[in-house]
Amino acid sequence: MKKNRNFTVKNVLWPGLFLLTLFVAALASNVAVFRTQGGGAGASLLPNPAPPIQMSAGGVAPMAAVPLPEAAAPALNAAPAPNAALSMQDGVNQVLARVLPAVVSVSKPSPPDAPQNTGGTAFITPYGGPAGSTGAGIIVDDRGYVLTTFQTVGKSELVKIHLYSGTRRDYLADVVGVDPSCDLVLLKIRGTRTFPAVPLADSDRVKVGDIVFAIGNPFGFSGSVTMGIVSSNNRKVNIGGVKYPDLIQLDAAINEGNDGGPLVNINGEVIGINMACLIPDHRFSGIGFAVPSNDAAPLLSGQVQ
Repeated sequence: MKKNRNFTVKNVLWPGLFLLTLFVAALASNVAVFRTQGGGAGASLLPNPAPPIQMSAGGVAPMAAVPLPEAAAPALNAAPAPNAALSMQDGVNQVLARVLPAVVSVSKPSPPDAPQNTGGTAFITPYGGPAGSTGAGIIVDDRGYVLTTFQTVGKSELVKIHLYSGTRRDYLADVVGVDPSCDLVLLKIRGTRTFPAVPLADSDRVKVGDIVFAIGNPFGFSGSVTMGIVSSNNRKVNIGGVKYPDLIQLDAAINEGNDGGPLVNINGEVIGINMACLIPDHRFSGIGFAVPSNDAAPLLSGQVQ
């Protein structure tokens, strides 16, 4: 059978024209759709950008597309965290409430001794005038034993004691022990009642930086408290020709009338007895000294069992 070439060409041409027509129609349709979504012929064919961040009265609001997990969101009704400063304040108040009833004023009829050396380190003297002078002391045993300094009582064998608590406040006290090596004196209050007392701490455990309170009657202001830290320990000091090998140095303010008063740690224990300070050119220096509580052991061993 003879092949008809004209018939073959016609069969290929017409399908090609049909496919071309479909392609052009599809292209025209897509262009129209893009123009409608883009807002006009000049609009971009790229997708629209993300919506802008919404501003609120308090600042930038978080995007709704990225919500925070519930665990990360702060609780609006959560109780505030404990205030460390208030906790420390409560602790200080409790310590002083226990210690202050055991602090006493110690008075003798003779006037205070004249300051020895106001240009350097000197003993703290009692505060007073010609009619008498007043220092401080601390009750260390509930039977009425009081630690103070020799500068407070001088050569007196009988002194007056004033308490800051209780129904009866005024007593007489006898000097029952003196230790010249550390300038400490032990008194015994004449009375049979149980007195408020503060325990003695192990002063060998005192460290530089420990918080301390100095309590006494500076310039007649009874029961005054000053706060500071231990500036140095085992300080060797020469006072009036007497060498003290192990004094506690402190920066809490101590003045006339603080002599014999206690130096107390943050636990409410006596770590020393205030006895001297450095006053160059009659100016406060922030350098005071206390006899370590362990130095009182020989004095107490013969009286307080």
